[in-house]
Amino acid sequence: MDHPDIQLAVGYYEAINRRDASVYAERFTDDATLTAPGGVHARGPEAIAAFDSVWTGAFSDFTIVGDFHVADGGRVVCYNRATGTHDGTLVMPDGSEVPPTGRRLDAPFFGAFEVRDGRIASQLIYFDRMIVAESLGLLPTHAV
Repeated sequence: MDHPDIQLAVGYYEAINRRDASVYAERFTDDATLTAPGGVHARGPEAIAAFDSVWTGAFSDFTIVGDFHVADGGRVVCYNRATGTHDGTLVMPDGSEVPPTGRRLDAPFFGAFEVRDGRIASQLIYFDRMIVAESLGLLPTHAV
């Protein structure tokens, strides 16, 4: 993990785990963008912090665990797992709310970053919304 762009991305995830909102202005460019499932598009460090707070607000023990990271030419891709207990309200992209279910989330996701001048200029997040819905008991799972 000696690559500075990987350190930038991993440090951002570590800050989420610590609930340290001060890093957004440091790690993201002023015009940074975020794209995520559900038609989520955000611009700027404050909007990206607001997106992340949806997860940390819905899962008080929300934690990102990195499995692997690769970097090349100002781009970083991280494969992670998001874990936590759904003990808060989850606000959906359309503004609807999912009340706490008490169920555990353990879901893989990818984060792809573009880095410019040592700061994150864009972030694309991909996760399987079906896995999240099944984990929370909102959809039935296949009986084995």
